[in-house]
Amino acid sequence: MGFLISLALGWKWPGWAARLFGWVVPVLVAFTAVCTIIALIYHNGEAAGRAKVQVQAEKAHARTIAAARADERQAQATVDAIGKRVAAADDKTDILVRTKIREMRDALDATPGTLAGDPRSAAPFDADSVRDHLNALVVDADRSADAADAER
Repeated sequence: MGFLISLALGWKWPGWAARLFGWVVPVLVAFTAVCTIIALIYHNGEAAGRAKVQVQAEKAHARTIAAARADERQAQATVDAIGKRVAAADDKTDILVRTKIREMRDALDATPGTLAGDPRSAAPFDADSVRDHLNALVVDADRSADAADAER
């Protein structure tokens, strides 16, 4: 092989140099081929690994979004249930308050006045002023409730 290289290059090499060159060239070619194959495998593996990691990241992201949406739906259902309970409680409270107001008005209407000249017949009080005061309190409570409804 050293002889062929000497003929190809047109040089007159000593025998030992031609033999050395004859061994070095195939070794370098083989080394370059092995390095090229390793680089190619590394590059393909890196691309495949990148794609695999990207798919895993997308799946993890999709799972996280699904969990977040499920939590969001559950929270909305809880808020709706609480809203219904509060509305029912408000309705019951409104009914109770109106009933109590009606009972107080009926009680005031049923309260007998004092008989003329008999101070023991009933407690002396002015039913009209109590009624006016009660009506003022009801109007004030209605205004407060309207203001609270407007803030919602």
